[in-house]
Amino acid sequence: MQTIRLNGYTAAASVPLLRLGTRDSFGIERLQVVPGAEWEGLALTATFVTPAGSTRMVVNEDGTVEVPAAATAAALTPETPGRIVFAGTGAGVQRITADLPYLVTDHAAVEGDTPAPEPSAWEQYVTRMQQALDAVVPPTGNPGQVLTKTSEGNVWTYPSGGGGSGGGGYTIGAGLRLDPESNVLSVDTADAVEADNTRPVTSAAVYTTVGNIDALLATI
Repeated sequence: MQTIRLNGYTAAASVPLLRLGTRDSFGIERLQVVPGAEWEGLALTATFVTPAGSTRMVVNEDGTVEVPAAATAAALTPETPGRIVFAGTGAGVQRITADLPYLVTDHAAVEGDTPAPEPSAWEQYVTRMQQALDAVVPPTGNPGQVLTKTSEGNVWTYPSGGGGSGGGGYTIGAGLRLDPESNVLSVDTADAVEADNTRPVTSAAVYTTVGNIDALLATI
């Protein structure tokens, strides 16, 4: 994997002349982008420009970026190189590098698969956002899924498919209750302070208990 360092308005490769494989090879090359201090906090993209057009790719959170198939669809020589332009955007800020040239080596004719079209920059951003959401909410989850505290830690409850104790095919953990008529999930509270009751106590019950203590203290 080639390393590209961004400093100011310059993008510099780790080698004197960047080469991205051979013509029509795709799905292999990746770049590691290392942003300088001026680029910190900016959302990064890399635009690969060839005589046939340009393709913009979103730089991943780990600094890597895939080289799109369009960037290596034709041989690129020192006389007519490809170019990579990096851009960083933030709140009221946009920084763009000068062109970073790259080459693609030609070869004899072969038959191969036609690459699928690259997703747009917007589609790539949507994919990144969905991946971030999937890291928080299981991708198999449905609205109403509950994070339940168990002896093994906090876990998401999944549809059991058989009704279960919570109605609608969900298992509701301790401290929660589901009204099967309204489908409203709420905290299972206690209306009075009682011994051996581990449920959360309502503020009204606390107010009453404190009031009783005040009344007793007034008689002392």
